[in-house]
Amino acid sequence: MEPVTMSVRSTSLARTATESLPALQRAVELAFRPVRFLAFWVATLLPFTYLPLLATGVVTTHRVAFAALVCLNAVAFVAGHGYKRPE
Repeated sequence: MEPVTMSVRSTSLARTATESLPALQRAVELAFRPVRFLAFWVATLLPFTYLPLLATGVVTTHRVAFAALVCLNAVAFVAGHGYKRPE
């Protein structure tokens, strides 16, 4: 059986792809920073709306809307989880 060798071209392509990966990760991080910021603050401040909704009875009359609000809070919590995380 003959040993398998990589060509110089495929090795350089793999190296280029590996070197560009951190740059791509950084670009994605910069693109999602405003989204993460907004999601963090939505997840932080949205629960303050629950008490007035409970006090006025909106929760009992608009159950689907309240459930959607709770789901939005959960999604914002997950999306904003890494905001201002020490690196």
